[in-house]
Amino acid sequence: MRERIHETILDNGLKVLTVRNPISPTASLQVWYRVGSRNERPGITGASHIVEHLMFKGTERYPKGAFDRAIQENGMVNNAFTGHDFTAYFENMARDRLEIAFDLESDRMQGLLFDPDEFRAEMAVIREERRETSEDPPFGRISEEVEAAAFLVHPYHWPVIGWMTDLETVTLEEIVAHYRLHYRPNNAVLVVAGDVEHREVVTLADRYFGPIPAGPPVPPVRIEEPDQTGERTVSVHKEVQLPGLVIAYRIVSGTDPAAPALNVAESLLFRGRSSRLYRRVVHDEPLAAALAGGFHLRKDPSTMVLRATAQPGVEIERLREAICETIESLDRVPPTEEEMSKAKNQMEADLVFGMEQNYELGQTLGSEECRTSWEEWFRFYDRCLAVTADDVIAAASKHLTARRRTTGFLLPEKGSR
Repeated sequence: MRERIHETILDNGLKVLTVRNPISPTASLQVWYRVGSRNERPGITGASHIVEHLMFKGTERYPKGAFDRAIQENGMVNNAFTGHDFTAYFENMARDRLEIAFDLESDRMQGLLFDPDEFRAEMAVIREERRETSEDPPFGRISEEVEAAAFLVHPYHWPVIGWMTDLETVTLEEIVAHYRLHYRPNNAVLVVAGDVEHREVVTLADRYFGPIPAGPPVPPVRIEEPDQTGERTVSVHKEVQLPGLVIAYRIVSGTDPAAPALNVAESLLFRGRSSRLYRRVVHDEPLAAALAGGFHLRKDPSTMVLRATAQPGVEIERLREAICETIESLDRVPPTEEEMSKAKNQMEADLVFGMEQNYELGQTLGSEECRTSWEEWFRFYDRCLAVTADDVIAAASKHLTARRRTTGFLLPEKGSR
């Protein structure tokens, strides 16, 4: 796969990545901007997500509704999403429609109209989205509380969608400034995966994106989260039938030498019915009605998070003790050869299956290029496959400990049934 990935940087700084995947005459074009909630500040939290919404509200060449019509008339599928470290836009299409996608995406890189009425209307939509995704669901609010407690000063402290107070007070001028600073070719990655040739893609990129001038360098995020020196605990009372837990361990970024071993530890603990946590709290001792978790890879130091719902009649503290004991016993109960083999087989399978579809190919390359680089992503998986049981023990004993833990309790309101 690596030999099918090609890279070119245009004169204005736009990085162009292509990966040839000639299984079908289709392609996925994706534009990744190196801007997410990590690049915000108090007062404008959620700004990156707001810009994502406004990117569909029209330019001079494609007024409101014209972008969507062009997508539909050409049989394309499109969408966008915002994360902590990036914002991404994509079109999946027949390969002979590729140039249309180039035209659409290059036009809105710098051409948004920012109509005040559209802004006010869209902010109402976003506030409602926050209610539906962060405030109303059982685990929405407690997940935010845990993240905010795990990160005291780093921008990962606030949610990608932003705090409601900011969504009620942020101004159009602040959003325009956020867009103007970050939506520049030198802060973007263009990825095209599918039945394409690199030279063809570079020619189109030069034609459509090449005339857009580079902007000034984006100010770096210099804030470093101080070391966590003890467990932090938060709680949320909500109208839920069963109590729940969100447990986060402050760990490292994807480039840290310990990251591959922690990635293997994640698989040992969380992946599948034979994983240690599933066996302990779902199968052997039926303490949890639901269980999920994972290592959140980010540009800066991140978290390994677990979410669980207690079985009826199970005390939430008993479930917490069983989960924490299982996670934090990796240095005392070493991984077996069978566990290590299974974890690495899962990783290899994920790598292979994740390279089959154009969209997944582009998503992997774009997200990793925004965090570190696509080459580093391949090196990361090479290091994962070389991890030993001793490496897992060393990483777990340092990072999966009580002093790096933040625990959130989701507790039923008094009188809830």
